[in-house]
Amino acid sequence: MKPEYDILIVGAGIVGSSLALALSALPLRIGLIEQFPFNSLEETLSLPSKPIALNLASLRILKALKVWPALEPYANPIFRVKVSQQGYFGQLKISAEELGVPQLGAVIPAARLGMELIKALCRLKAPHRAQGSLDLYNPATCVSIHKPKTHWQVVLQTFQNEKKTIHARLIIAADGTDSTVRTLLKIGLKMNSTVERALMTFIESSRHHQHHAYQRFTQEGIIACLPLRENKIGLVWTSEQQTIETLQNLMESEFLERVQQHFSYRFGKLLNYSKPQIYSLKKGVSECQAQAGLLLLGNAAHTLLPIAAQGLNLGLYDMAECVDVITNALKANTDLGDKHVAHAYLQARVSSQQHIIRLTERLKRLQPRFGPLTFIYNNGLLTMDLIPRAKRNLSHRLMGTHGRLPRLVRGLTLQQEEYEYAKI
Repeated sequence: MKPEYDILIVGAGIVGSSLALALSALPLRIGLIEQFPFNSLEETLSLPSKPIALNLASLRILKALKVWPALEPYANPIFRVKVSQQGYFGQLKISAEELGVPQLGAVIPAARLGMELIKALCRLKAPHRAQGSLDLYNPATCVSIHKPKTHWQVVLQTFQNEKKTIHARLIIAADGTDSTVRTLLKIGLKMNSTVERALMTFIESSRHHQHHAYQRFTQEGIIACLPLRENKIGLVWTSEQQTIETLQNLMESEFLERVQQHFSYRFGKLLNYSKPQIYSLKKGVSECQAQAGLLLLGNAAHTLLPIAAQGLNLGLYDMAECVDVITNALKANTDLGDKHVAHAYLQARVSSQQHIIRLTERLKRLQPRFGPLTFIYNNGLLTMDLIPRAKRNLSHRLMGTHGRLPRLVRGLTLQQEEYEYAKI
């Protein structure tokens, strides 16, 4: 029996919805499943939203997907990044001007990004779309997945408790750290136990941030400051649970003074802040990211701590590479459920993923509480800033522009010639 779908994407978060949007240009029958109702997204826009730091590769992807014009009014560019450590001289400074790019990245509210991607997907439902088809199952959850022969059989449960069985050649799981697909298929997750939490707040200052982003490693944890509109910064403070609880219970003046101590007067006087939001953190890597007829992307494949803003950017790069693998399989007339498709994806991604994961681990060791290792890593940070070639290589890895780049990271739509490069 011919399956209803060539590709079934589970999860319509930022990675899953971006993937559906990118693949919509191809002659494919696509199904997209999301458990949270799309109509509830509008309500989240009125609430304080977690700021996301997108690197240059992610900006190019969003531009290629034609959603950047709707996002740009809400985005704030990053021109310079500074990484430093409390009590040590070493500092890594990365500048867009030095690298010859317009910007290193941008900061945007997570809710706005998710909303605009869903809006773009819903527009694809228009009857004039001729290339392929896209069916949205929302809200719906997967309750059963198995593979009786060559195709997957998936049982969905809708919000009205109705059940529906569908079939697909290829399942792509983009359903987050607590992936339902991974659980149903009994794929293990190598979790690193952590009791760390993240505190997020918005701070208004007396001086403009000049579009500079900061990451500072301190005895009290890792503090990131992201440039927002006007004189506002988004602060994300990652530390052990006890430290975060202490910070949460401080008076406003005490909290601002604590931040001021770590950043001096880089932002001038810190004037006020919003009510802090607390997030539990997880870190882990799936024991299997790809097999015949199955790919795991984003947090379903790897969940990182919020260091150097690599988590979502790594997931979007996964998505871009996945699009190339599928495009190449279609050109070669290869069945998307074939093991060679999974193998091609692993070859393209695993090495790069491991490099970024190791990089975030090394950066975490810049925290002073790591003792003797701190001196070694701090001097490595200073050396990195003084050696242009090493600094440039690191900068391009963090921007997602190192080595061979997928089509979308070059800013190309699937209809464009591959030698055209992005202007952004």
